[in-house]
Amino acid sequence: MRELVYDTTLEIHMDNLVSNLNYYRSLLKPHTKVMVMVKAFSYGLGTYDVAKLLEENKVDYLGVANTFEGIELRKAGIKLPIMVMKPEVDSFDLVVEYQLTPTLFSQHALERLIDTVDNSKPLAISIKIDTGMHRLGFDSTEISELTKTLKANSFLKIESIFSHLAAAEDPKEDEFSCHQIKTFISIANTISENFSYPIDQHILNSNGIVRFTDSQFDMVRLGIGLYGISSDKKTQNNLLPASTLKSKIAQIKHIKKGETVGYNRRGVATENITIATIPVGYADGLNRNLSNGNWSMIVNNQKAPIVGNVCMDMVMIDVTNINCNVGDEAFIFSAKNTIIEMSKCIGTIPYEILTSYSPRVKRVFKY
Repeated sequence: MRELVYDTTLEIHMDNLVSNLNYYRSLLKPHTKVMVMVKAFSYGLGTYDVAKLLEENKVDYLGVANTFEGIELRKAGIKLPIMVMKPEVDSFDLVVEYQLTPTLFSQHALERLIDTVDNSKPLAISIKIDTGMHRLGFDSTEISELTKTLKANSFLKIESIFSHLAAAEDPKEDEFSCHQIKTFISIANTISENFSYPIDQHILNSNGIVRFTDSQFDMVRLGIGLYGISSDKKTQNNLLPASTLKSKIAQIKHIKKGETVGYNRRGVATENITIATIPVGYADGLNRNLSNGNWSMIVNNQKAPIVGNVCMDMVMIDVTNINCNVGDEAFIFSAKNTIIEMSKCIGTIPYEILTSYSPRVKRVFKY
């Protein structure tokens, strides 16, 4: 059977991912471990292929959001330790079965785990501390009960204690970030001194690695930085784009002055124009707020603004002054019209752009 050829593809530049990983590694002390976040389909790029690349490049840990993501990696053959940031309490048996490391963030979750698993076998866990993000985690008033419960259930071995910086990228919030780090050290040490074995500590995310290098502790968690994006200008200059989204021109039309293009007739031709239809739309992840000239694709090295509203499966672009033909490539984002620029254009963050592209967009891994 002939393989399907896709018009719209998300190309993942695997060598660039390795380059980005190595850049962040260059900022770390020799003993510092690296956990890489591959949650949300590896930020939209394709979980298994990215995870396999990271395994080959000897990262220490992978991080996922939920139990399903961890199980999928195990089924795909990934052997690296995998931390589940928010394991479902009703699926703790699967966490154990697939040898995942659950994050415990509340007494309720801890007690459910104890009630679920076989206490004759040791189980590695991680403890999440709330130092000010106020999303998940034990706060300082709960540490005494937490420690007491863990000591009474010695089959649970704490592999790491961690927290999350709420605003590591924002210099205006550095005082708060430093307060979080100080709080974390105090709470993590209070827990650790109750146990005779070593326990890893980690709090830094991608921006934290760059801006709070003295707080690397035992491990860091690399997320958006791996995928080529940083809010720090110097760091951004050292990163390479992880992906390119492109499609092909399906049809070219000549539109007369006064005619309209697309739904609700939002695209109005103020002069004679030529448009090209591109088979990508909001069902693929192309945000509808990019409509009506808010974003431009790149066709034959020239900018082609979006005309009218983005449709579910298609979008029209202005190619009036561009020499192009049916089948020519149109770059939705690339090194010349970046995800960072796109996110600013619609008032969001690159994370949302990356994770929005649907499974029907074919991922092509370039080595």
